[in-house]
This record gives sequence, C-alpha cells and structure tokens, in this order.
Amino acid sequence: MDSSTLILECNEFLDSLADLNLKVYCTVYDNLSILNDDNPLNKFDNVEFDNLKDENDTDVENTIDNKDNKDNKDNKNNKNNTEYKPNKFENFDKYSIYSNEKQLLNDLEKNLVILEDYREKMELKGFDTPYIGVGRLNGGEEDDIYDILNYSSYLRRVVDEKKGSLERVKYAIVSHKIAIGNLQDSGNLDLICNLPYDGSYKEFLLQLPHYVVKTYKKFLTILNSEGKSTLSSTTLSIVIKENGRRKFKRIKVEEEDYEKYIRDTYGDAIITSIKKNYTKSKLLNDQYVKKILALSYLHTYQSLIGDKILKNISKMLNMSELSLISQYKQICQNYERADCDGGIIDVRQINELKFKKLQLISKLEDCGLYKDGKPLKCLEKSLEVENAIFEDACLNVPLSYLSNDLLKYYLNNTADERTRSNLFPSILVTPSKSQLAWLRLKNDHKKVLNYKLILEKEFPKYDLPIKLTGGILLYLAYDWDLVENYGYSKSEIESVLKIICNLEDITKKLDCEPFDIAKLKEYNNIKKKKTKKFLNALGKI
Repeated sequence: MDSSTLILECNEFLDSLADLNLKVYCTVYDNLSILNDDNPLNKFDNVEFDNLKDENDTDVENTIDNKDNKDNKDNKNNKNNTEYKPNKFENFDKYSIYSNEKQLLNDLEKNLVILEDYREKMELKGFDTPYIGVGRLNGGEEDDIYDILNYSSYLRRVVDEKKGSLERVKYAIVSHKIAIGNLQDSGNLDLICNLPYDGSYKEFLLQLPHYVVKTYKKFLTILNSEGKSTLSSTTLSIVIKENGRRKFKRIKVEEEDYEKYIRDTYGDAIITSIKKNYTKSKLLNDQYVKKILALSYLHTYQSLIGDKILKNISKMLNMSELSLISQYKQICQNYERADCDGGIIDVRQINELKFKKLQLISKLEDCGLYKDGKPLKCLEKSLEVENAIFEDACLNVPLSYLSNDLLKYYLNNTADERTRSNLFPSILVTPSKSQLAWLRLKNDHKKVLNYKLILEKEFPKYDLPIKLTGGILLYLAYDWDLVENYGYSKSEIESVLKIICNLEDITKKLDCEPFDIAKLKEYNNIKKKKTKKFLNALGKI
C-alpha cells in the first residue's frame, strides 16, 4: 500500500469516529433525549455569558463533593445562546448506540487495535520523519522558476499530509486509551464524553470559548511539572588491565552501586574520575497525552467554569463597574479590525490600522472612559478584576476535578496497577512530592497522598496488603464514611490495623497531622514489649 492510499484509508476510518462522543454520552448515561434537540451538540457547545446569574450558583468545591447533581450541569449556560450552530449529527442514527458499557468498551478496544496498526504502518513508511528523503530542486533557467516553485509547494504538501495524518492517529489512540481506562477502572465518565476520538485535536481546541483557550497553555505547563533532580547514571573513568597492559576506559553505569558493577565486570580496576548525571523527570512525558487531558478537562467542565465566572463577577464587581466594562467592550467591538487574512497583515494597511487605533482612543475619550490616551483608573481596575476572575475560574475549576481524579487514582491503585492502567497514560507511577504540589486539594488530602506513596514501599516488608494502604490512611485521617466512599472494606482495613498498631516503625511515621494514631489503640491486643520488638524485627529482615 502506497502512502497516499494509506492516508486516504486512515482518514476515512477516523472520520467514521466523528460521532463517537455522542454515542459514548448516550451509552454512559442511557439518555436518548439529547437526540431530540435541534442541536444535540449543545452538550459540547461553547458557553456564552450574556446575563449575570444569582449568587447562589453552584461552586466547584461543592460540586466535587456532591456529584449527584452532575447530570444537570452541562446545559446551564446554553439557554440564552440564540446563535445558530450547524447540527453536526443531523443524520445521526440513534439505533447505532451501544446497548451497554461492555459493548462500548469492546468497540473502543477494536478501534484501538486498528489505530495502532495504522500508526505502525505510517512509522514504517517514515511518516514520523517526513523530511528525510524529500528532495528539492536547485538552480535551473529563469523560465523554469514556476516549475521549481510548484514542485517545492508539492513537497511541502506531501510532508504536511504525512505529519498531520500520523499526529491525528496518535491523538485518536490516546483518546481511546483514556476512555478504555476510565471504563475499566470506574473512572471519570463525564470525561470520556469529551474526547476527540477521531483525532481532530485542533478542531476540538477551537470549539472552546476564547477565554478558556487562553488557559490551555497554563494547563499544559502544570502537567509538565518536574520533580527534583534524581541520580540517573554515573560516568566513570577507569584504568583496567587487558592482555597484560593497562588501558584507559570511560563507561556509563546506571546501577546505584557502581563499584560493585566495576568489580563484577572488570575485576581489579582503578577509578580515576567520577561524574554523576542527574535528570528531572516530568509528571507526564507524552505530549499527546498532556494535550488530550488538558482539552478533555477544559471541555468537560466549561459550563462549571461559566458558573464560577458569573458568580465571582456578581460578587466582586458592582453594577457601575460592569456598565463601564460593557460600554468599553462595545466601543472596542465596533472598531475591531478585519484587515487580517489568515493572520497576515497587509503592510499597506499599517497606517490605516494606526489611524483606526487613534479613532478608537478618541471615541473612548469622548465617552469618558479614557483620559490623555489612557484608561481611567476605575475602568483599568475593573478590567483587571474581570481578567483575574476569568483566569482563576478557567484554570482552577478543571484543575480541581483533575486533582480529585488523581487523588483517587493514586490512593486506590497499587504501583503495579498504575503501571498497567490507562486512566492517565504515561503518568509517573510514583511521583515526588514536588511534582504533585500543584494539586488543588486540601492540605490534609495532599499529606494522605504523599504518605500513601511512601508507605506502599514499606508495607511489603511486613507482608501487609499494599492495596489497602490508602484506606488505612483515610481512616486515620478522617472516618469510616470516607473510607467506604473510596471503595474500601471496613473489615479488611480493621484486620490490617490490628497488625499495624504493633509496628513501631510505621506508627512513628504516622505520628503527625492529619493522622490520629490514637485510633490504633482499640486494635492493640498485644501488650508485651518483647512481642512488639519481634514483629518490628521481622520487617527488617
């Protein structure tokens, strides 16, 4: 199969996945009423803010703790949006919806196999390095200049097609993996309704409101969090004996005990220099995973972002300030320039643009919003407050939900389970404390998570079940209700508590806030100190 045929066939398959978002939504929530709307995409439409709401709107923190209300959250901000939007799914076949989640999961897994096969074929054909092997015409007669230009344009188009097709496949693969992971591990079902299954990443980004798009890069930066430098390898200069002669050698050793490695490999060698190499690991290494996660969380919670913005605006800005902002934006909108074609400004129109800017400033001064070419302090302050409200809501609302999902992911899964899980593909199995410092969680929740990642390495020493580490910490920090909300069994936790209460090494580590080790006393049936010392000694063998 040649490259052109492969691209065509792959794009046809990806295009067939365009309505998968809607199928997933209808399957997960068993809701066909969305298909009766003029535009079933209103679940995924942009949010518009034409009117302010009351101060009683739902706050994101309360929403996280009360997920029973989630079914009503998506349509709140679309009621006043009268702008017509084309119905992408007007020919949608409601009978093609999956009968249950298992059927959906099977179809997603089949799609994933096909997509991975396309990716493999494309990489074998060099789609990941499209510029290699692409020639370019040089020289030629003056009459041939148009042929040269046309050929160069053709080559660029071929390269763009190859690169774009492979990237689209990779975005689709990540979307399918995240959906499969959330279905298999009882994850975030809201999230899987907002994934670009057809790989149309850029189109998905442009569907977001402009004020949310601005937050996108900040979101990516957070997901790119780096931990402290860790020792990755050691570069050694050594002198060894080879065939009776001394020979200088430079080697790179990844083992922590490099001296043992040298003894086992080279025998009696002399180390002349040592250089330790440090690297900073990222929380998420895969750029495709980072982009899809950022987009899906922003899409999923954009209506709650709108609720948060409207609530804070009504609290922090009075009517006179809102009137100033409205008047300012109306005037600026009337002077919006339409002199750009594809992002390129015609040089001949620069003077005209400067003139329009002067006209705008003059108009703002006539309306009493500007003075001496600068905005009035009251207007400037109001715009700063509004901008801060938008930035805070657009970033912190989705991050709050992502933080909550990550907390459950790390608490409920062992390191081995996290290695195999697709809830967060390519995420670090055991991140450092600094890499999770950005989490929008209460300090107590952060401490519980940090201690969980520490103790899951200690529990195997005492033959304790790692799977219950999170439940034990939740009980010592909170109560049984929260433990059971996270899916742990009270009887299983209590059976482990009877052992832990006699392990001084572990109880000493937990003797700090937010943990209440006094709760362990009721499980302590061993009174003799000798027996307790023996149990602790077993863990150090």
